[in-house]
Amino acid sequence: MVEKWHVEREEIAYADRWVRVVRAHVRLPNGRAYVYTTLWRVPGAAVVALNEKGHVLLVREYRHPLGQVIDQLPGGLVDEGETPLVTAQRELREETGLEAREWEWLGEVEDNPGLIAGTTTLFLARDVHPVAEPAREWTEFLEMRWEAPDVLQARIARGEIRDRVVLAAWAFLTARGVL
Repeated sequence: MVEKWHVEREEIAYADRWVRVVRAHVRLPNGRAYVYTTLWRVPGAAVVALNEKGHVLLVREYRHPLGQVIDQLPGGLVDEGETPLVTAQRELREETGLEAREWEWLGEVEDNPGLIAGTTTLFLARDVHPVAEPAREWTEFLEMRWEAPDVLQARIARGEIRDRVVLAAWAFLTARGVL
């Protein structure tokens, strides 16, 4: 039987407004002591925006931990006092200048639960339309692109897109028969 570990004490090794590194001193089910390090992250939200052709909006952005430019969905971290839906709406507007008339909850993803305590909530946005110029953060350098579902599926199948949020969104959309 799989049992929960007993936490004897925790200490914060590092913290800023987005993440906390926590060292937990735990007792395993077999009685042995172990120190487990967890990265706690502020919850996130991401948007699958569909245009009138049914194409999916991707944003290309350099991601420093990977040293690469990758395709992702618009999204970001939930600010204090926001709900994930409000964050998704704000991030879509800030990153792309778009708003949507229809919003639907798709699901929630655990972000690498062996290392990270954090979730990302995914939303489907339909009937998107431009409302303003993007108002990106000073660290954001993005390029927008609309991709047909068959092209996106082929890129996923070839391993060109490996971002967990895009892959989870594709799974939710496929499971619901949206794409």
